[in-house]
Amino acid sequence: MKNILRSVVLAGLAMVGSGAGVQAQQAERVVKFEAPFAFEVENSKLPAGEYTVLVQGGWLQIQGKDGKDAAHALTMPVISRGEKTVAKSHVVFHNYQKRYFLAEIWASGQEKGRELLETREEQQLAKRQEMVSVNLPLHSANGAK
Repeated sequence: MKNILRSVVLAGLAMVGSGAGVQAQQAERVVKFEAPFAFEVENSKLPAGEYTVLVQGGWLQIQGKDGKDAAHALTMPVISRGEKTVAKSHVVFHNYQKRYFLAEIWASGQEKGRELLETREEQQLAKRQEMVSVNLPLHSANGAK
């Protein structure tokens, strides 16, 4: 009896997990932006340049145009302030005296964006220095703004 119950529970969890996978695939977003400065994502330092970002299932994958520079980060949903949906796609960086950290990604037409978690290093900088928010426009995967 316990084995049957265990099998039913595991089958139910597998069905829920597969449904979440389908939902994550549908929520997939691919966007591009050009950073005129070097910046940090998690513990990766990325040079200035053009980047492609894939957001799927709460995870962000960012890759440079040449394919060499890349990083991954866990994100959290963040609700648009004052607008029902975001009018223009953009990324937000936190700047601490010319040290830039990728902070948020917003896609036009969406009510929610994705916010990256602050690293310990960024948290330490925030205690000692003033943060300036920098917004950059995004481009869709096909190059349109």
